[in-house]
Amino acid sequence: MLPAAKLALTLWLSAGEPAVVDATELIPDLVLDLRYATDDNFLKRQVYPEGARCMLLKDSAQRLKKAADALRPKGYRLKVYDCYRPRAVQYEMWKILPQPGYVANPKFGSNHNRGAAVDLTLVTLDGAEVEMPTKFDDFTPAAHHGYKGGTEASRKHRELLREAMEGAGFKRNKMEWWHYDLPGAKKLPVLDVPFTRPK
Repeated sequence: MLPAAKLALTLWLSAGEPAVVDATELIPDLVLDLRYATDDNFLKRQVYPEGARCMLLKDSAQRLKKAADALRPKGYRLKVYDCYRPRAVQYEMWKILPQPGYVANPKFGSNHNRGAAVDLTLVTLDGAEVEMPTKFDDFTPAAHHGYKGGTEASRKHRELLREAMEGAGFKRNKMEWWHYDLPGAKKLPVLDVPFTRPK
């Protein structure tokens, strides 16, 4: 961790602010589908503990709320696949698949380890799935934002999500329609704090 980033985090924690907050406390209708808490993911293995929550930096959570508020009048809610991921879990993922491009090297961390990235999609107000160009964690060109194939409905939904997320101040990952980052995320400290509810 860079000295400036370490100092910023130390000051933040000493001020009584939690490192990450539960996004559902700001967005009560947020739908959780945390794939790494199941074996329904590209690793084919559960790597999150039972009770994992969608934790994010406060800035990330507030921006996500802004996106959710913009989408609701249009008939949509947000469903999250992944939020903050402790660095310890990143090491477990790296043991399973030590392949950059699929799993970030825990030595450097990913923006998920910083609480500054979210993987998500749209659902209708009653929680029904909507069509997207691909499934989550599809690493084909069809997952790229510039993909012009697929159905008109899937492209429309991808664009609705992009407009809401970029309108809230997130940056898209051009290779993955579901992945959005805080601007300047890589300069933030990598975290390793719990994301389950305290007992």
